[in-house]
Amino acid sequence: MSALDVRARWRGVATSLAGAALFAFGLAELYVPLAGYVEGEGPDLAALSAGWLAVLTVLLVGYGLAVAGCTAYPRTAAVVAGACFTAQSFTPVLPEWPVVPLLALVAATFACVAVGGRAAVPVAAAGYFLPLGIENAAAGDSDWVFILFVGLAVLGPGYAVRMRRAQAARLVALAAEREAAARTDERLRVARELHDIVSHGVSVMVLQAAAAQAVLDSDAGQARASLDAVQEVGREVVTELRRLLVILRGAEAAPEGLPSLRRLDPLTAGVTLAGGRVDATVTGDLDAIPAAADVSGYRILQEALTNAARHAPGAAVRVSIEVAGDALRLHVADDGAGPARRHAGTGHGLTGIRERVELFGGTVNAGPRPQGGFEVRVTLPFDAEASAGALATAGVTG
Repeated sequence: MSALDVRARWRGVATSLAGAALFAFGLAELYVPLAGYVEGEGPDLAALSAGWLAVLTVLLVGYGLAVAGCTAYPRTAAVVAGACFTAQSFTPVLPEWPVVPLLALVAATFACVAVGGRAAVPVAAAGYFLPLGIENAAAGDSDWVFILFVGLAVLGPGYAVRMRRAQAARLVALAAEREAAARTDERLRVARELHDIVSHGVSVMVLQAAAAQAVLDSDAGQARASLDAVQEVGREVVTELRRLLVILRGAEAAPEGLPSLRRLDPLTAGVTLAGGRVDATVTGDLDAIPAAADVSGYRILQEALTNAARHAPGAAVRVSIEVAGDALRLHVADDGAGPARRHAGTGHGLTGIRERVELFGGTVNAGPRPQGGFEVRVTLPFDAEASAGALATAGVTG
């Protein structure tokens, strides 16, 4: 049971007890005249008929029910309290300012304004001012100043509570929206990681398996080498998945366990095993790259090289990594298949690259080269604020 449910339950218990106490006090005021009236004031209660006593008892029940249900059914409670007060105005017993009826009317009015739904404020105002106005007119009094003062003293705080509750409800709704957005971001993050890990590894495994099948009868040694490559890449995929599970479970990943641009061999091996060639150049200090930008840069290169191995097997691939100022610049270009080949597949890879770049407020350009092949250019700024936000979104620690 939530804290809100507990508070609602205790609020219901409190109002029920208050209603019962008010009813008991009203009975004492009605049936023990000395408890509620000063000698010489009001009618002779002992001279009331049984019928009037029954009517007044029913009205006391109405007051008690109005108070007991003022938080659960605020508008109904305000109407019931106002109706009972109006009815009692025409009975032989109604002191100048009756304690029980007035308490019930005030409590129901306050609750209606504070916790009532739509149209609660006009209902509460009508339920308060009309009965008192009718009683005041019937008695020939002119206590409008007192009626107005008490009304404002009840309606004002009640409306303040209403506004505070509305603000709290808006904050709860906003928190729920943020939580839903965080869950969506988390699913996207996991999807990106799974895509980067599985897509890269499985693509290389498929290429190597196809190569092994092609030379199985003619070159057993080459087939065996391709199958060994499948096994090695499979181990790497399992290792990457284990690292991802560690992060998802909330454990802190060691820096040496995180993907890094300082370890390019696992990335370039996939293209090399597919029969291609990778020429990588590094400019600048890789140690100056923050952890979030380092991991994201690694994943971006992984996706770009996976695309090259999948769509342009055997092509020469040039990789450029440049650390300049407060930005990381990546450039991957191959001289393989033309643009037509790039439209096969789901397109999730380039989408994942763009999502990673957006976390840093960077830029990405991907498309066919005029001289043939395909290229991806990425700029990742890694100022402190952007890196901190991307670090939290990526779930990277250390």
